[in-house]
Amino acid sequence: MNIYAIVPARAGSKGIKQKNIRPLAGRPLIEYSIAYARKLPVDRVICSTDSQEIADIAVQCGAEVPFLRSAEAAGDTAMEEHILQDFYEKLPAAGIATPDLLVWLRPTFVFRSLPAGLRCIERMVRTPAMTACRTVCESESRLYRRQGDWLLPDFPDHGGKSMIRRQDVGTRFKVFSLDVFRGGNCTPYFLGNSIGFEVLPKICGMDIDDAADWMIVEALVNSQADGLQEFLHAAPSGGKPRLWTEASATNAA
Repeated sequence: MNIYAIVPARAGSKGIKQKNIRPLAGRPLIEYSIAYARKLPVDRVICSTDSQEIADIAVQCGAEVPFLRSAEAAGDTAMEEHILQDFYEKLPAAGIATPDLLVWLRPTFVFRSLPAGLRCIERMVRTPAMTACRTVCESESRLYRRQGDWLLPDFPDHGGKSMIRRQDVGTRFKVFSLDVFRGGNCTPYFLGNSIGFEVLPKICGMDIDDAADWMIVEALVNSQADGLQEFLHAAPSGGKPRLWTEASATNAA
């Protein structure tokens, strides 16, 4: 069975310029995901990117970049199915077989559980009926939405109580950190409808989307706090990040 880990990292980040290669605690952000992928029982660790600069850094971090992603699959409106379609179309020319399983690792997550990732892969190998397996974290279930000037609940509020116990609403989960799914399918339904899951601590759900997220995650990484090391797979470095140029630093400001 061929199993590949994919780290998708396009160049067009809007919230934080050059986010995927910007140094976090002295290392390019993608290095945390690549370092994690290299600990998994996968045949290849591949970075999917449209940027030669990101490709060079990914290779230095231990990933392969057999080809660059097309501009169409790297645009602001491109979804993961578009990235997958581009990926599958380019595999034959690179002499790479279509994988049986793909481990999808979004680079904006720094904290991950290795045992949970291993269990996701093992469950997919041992359970052919399972179409995907995802890591999830518990999420706030008492959410509201805006409708004009009014605040409306997305849960039964039982007559407008000031606060409802979490137990009365039930547990909800959020996903994003890691997906394992079967290769060859690039439709919008590539995860299928028989999806398993592994529940992780909430710290593994921290997604770097903006500058505030970056500051929080970097402070945690630099803290070296007890209990964090099992979720951190690239150690902080005080030195100059690999291939991080002064031009990159200017562009990322």
